[in-house]
Amino acid sequence: MPATSGPMTPEANPVDDAAIAWFVRLQDEQATEAERAGFAAWLAADPAHAEAWREIEHLWGSLGQIARPMPVDAPGRVKDGRARRPAARNWRPLAAAAAILLAIIAGWQFVPPGLMADHRTAIGERRLIGLTDGSTVELGPDSALDIAFAADRRRVRLIAGEAFFTVAPQPGRPFLVEARQGRIEVLGTAFDVKLGQDAVSVAVAHNAVSVSAAGGQPARLDQGQTVSFDGGGLSAIGAVDPDSVAAWRQDLLIFHDAPLSQVLTELARYRRGRVQLLGTDLGARRVTAVFDARRPDAAIETIARSLGLRMLRATNLFIALADW
Repeated sequence: MPATSGPMTPEANPVDDAAIAWFVRLQDEQATEAERAGFAAWLAADPAHAEAWREIEHLWGSLGQIARPMPVDAPGRVKDGRARRPAARNWRPLAAAAAILLAIIAGWQFVPPGLMADHRTAIGERRLIGLTDGSTVELGPDSALDIAFAADRRRVRLIAGEAFFTVAPQPGRPFLVEARQGRIEVLGTAFDVKLGQDAVSVAVAHNAVSVSAAGGQPARLDQGQTVSFDGGGLSAIGAVDPDSVAAWRQDLLIFHDAPLSQVLTELARYRRGRVQLLGTDLGARRVTAVFDARRPDAAIETIARSLGLRMLRATNLFIALADW
């Protein structure tokens, strides 16, 4: 059943964006009095502005930063004009705060792949696409797809994210799906393709497909089988429950002994913002769980509790998970 972009699609929050922008700007010791006055006016203009700013201050304070931003007076002084004595600072939380700010700034500059694709979904959105040959593609959240049909072949390129294909048979007109270094040729009807961090995975729900990668020999996948590939070629063929293939179509995210970095990459397609890991080898920790795709923040909270991680939040845009 196709999903809409209703409650699953997070709305952009310009207040959060503005609060983070002011925070970064006021960290600069060269910030002008005009900028500080502009911040004061923005802060007073709406209670929501003050709430967003308090959330950022809370994160900054919880990271161990003693001296919080001073928006109204000059750097190094308090409002009564007396010089502020430099506070002793713990290098570890300061390094974490620097990592957070860099991650936020990097997020602003990031251009998503497939921006000009034929079909693209937003974060948290699913879309059912009907093709001219009678086939359908259910495009997962934050995904992108190009279509190039010709008289003698049907070619689709998955640029980002995940898609579930249900292909209408047309003898003499093969249906091909390209994804990074590999290609899937349809021999049957229904299968799932997902672009992961390092590899592409293919799983068959009905009938069969042929998968090839990196110039190697193709492998046949039948119903209930899965394979992944990268620049080095195909993995060994594994088994998968056909009913769980593309469980995301029923708002379920299933992970079995998956690295935390992979889990967070998947969750990132369901929530606006960024989750940053602060600690040594946190991304390699293993996760086995089933999450509700409609509640990605609850999934992150569960992960933090189960792995014993500290969860720090800066508005709705940024979450840090730390092991200290």
